[in-house]
Amino acid sequence: MLELKLLRSFVLLAEELHFGRAAERLHIVQPALTQQIQSLERQIGTPLLNRARGRISLTDAGALVLAEARKTLEQAARTEAIGRLAGRGEVGKLEVGFVGSAGVGALMPAVLRDFRRSHPAVELHLVEMAVGPQLAAIAAGTLDVGFVRLPPLSLPPGVTVLPLRPDSLVAALPAGHPLAALDAIPVAALAAEPMVLHHRAGAAELRSLIDDLCGRHGFTPQVVQSVPQISLTVRLVAAGLGLSLLPGSIAWLAVEGVVYRPLADADIQYTLALAHRPQDPAPAVRAFIALAEKAAEI
Repeated sequence: MLELKLLRSFVLLAEELHFGRAAERLHIVQPALTQQIQSLERQIGTPLLNRARGRISLTDAGALVLAEARKTLEQAARTEAIGRLAGRGEVGKLEVGFVGSAGVGALMPAVLRDFRRSHPAVELHLVEMAVGPQLAAIAAGTLDVGFVRLPPLSLPPGVTVLPLRPDSLVAALPAGHPLAALDAIPVAALAAEPMVLHHRAGAAELRSLIDDLCGRHGFTPQVVQSVPQISLTVRLVAAGLGLSLLPGSIAWLAVEGVVYRPLADADIQYTLALAHRPQDPAPAVRAFIALAEKAAEI
């Protein structure tokens, strides 16, 4: 395989067509340059230069090799530059998971915006996933980070969570519902109400919290519809199918005909967090985590 050093020497010599000037540009002595060109010619198997009467010129083979040498050196320079950028986390791809409620809240979009501004050459691939599958994917290395809700039902080995912003459950009601007149709704007042909730497969942690909360107030929620997405949940509430219990950050998603009210006697928090591998060496991942921490402080 040809050495890049030999190709660089040949390109400079082809530009100068003078051993002395080319050697000076390379900061080597002329005999060393002569040896390099001879070594290159031996490896290629044909003369690259015409040497006559103290003047040199390129052979036909030399002209062809010159064109290819320039392409090779340009590609090597690009490869080196990309390697440096990747080492600083400035190029590449980041796989980001998120639960639906994080996608409609304000914090996650702010982190994505700030990361895009600071790392424009890093491709962000966003995947909406439930908490459990996100944690499993992070542990397996198919996701880099994930916006999840705490507490998780279980945390796999090799994954940690960074709490970002505490949240609470709120009731989402049709605007004309009698309970909408209250400033805060007692949990027990929901006992007889039809409810639209996330199905367990898509939000096991949220459903577990809701079932536990309702159980502590003496009833099982009357679920008339289980849905996979929070945005659909809110629209079904607007359509009058029932009430819902959702993370408080959902109030950022304004939907006509829906009002949000805090719960008067709910003492649970449903914290937004960032899941990741604590020993992940990727600079882009570390930069993303740092931006999430910064956004959480605002």
